[in-house]
Amino acid sequence: MIRHIVNVNVQGATAEQYYDFMIMPDDRCYHEWWPDEHLQYHIMKHGNEKHLGDEVYYDEYLGQKCRLRFHAIVSEAIRPVRIVWQMKKAGVRLPAFLILELHDSQSGIQIMHELRLGYSGCGRLLDPLIELYFNKSFQAALEKHCKNEWPRLAKYLSEGMVKEENLE
Repeated sequence: MIRHIVNVNVQGATAEQYYDFMIMPDDRCYHEWWPDEHLQYHIMKHGNEKHLGDEVYYDEYLGQKCRLRFHAIVSEAIRPVRIVWQMKKAGVRLPAFLILELHDSQSGIQIMHELRLGYSGCGRLLDPLIELYFNKSFQAALEKHCKNEWPRLAKYLSEGMVKEENLE
């Protein structure tokens, strides 16, 4: 099994804010968050009231050379600390998970962004095939992207709150 983890600390945000934004995706807001890299992120089919079973589509660039797009289903949603999306292809769940853990700290939020790919046990024999796609270059692009995007979200959310306050 391949595990790629990026930890980021962000000031001026809360786990609740990030959870709400990520569990209720909207293409317009997602694109405004980072126009150069974020393309689409929206719910295609709703699950239950806690968003378990929501089917989403996700599409973004990771720098200029890599692109990450997939269909996924929310397989775990623990408000406001954890969301797990399991990727799908042609309606079949893949051994590929995007895991987001959010924890409030004194200065803001601690984020753990994990991409988990492949099988455990004897299925690990297929990991070298996965590594052809998820190579060192892709991993570096994902790490750089994560370290830039999460602080950008705090800024986007704070600017959005200011805009909302000005409307009242």
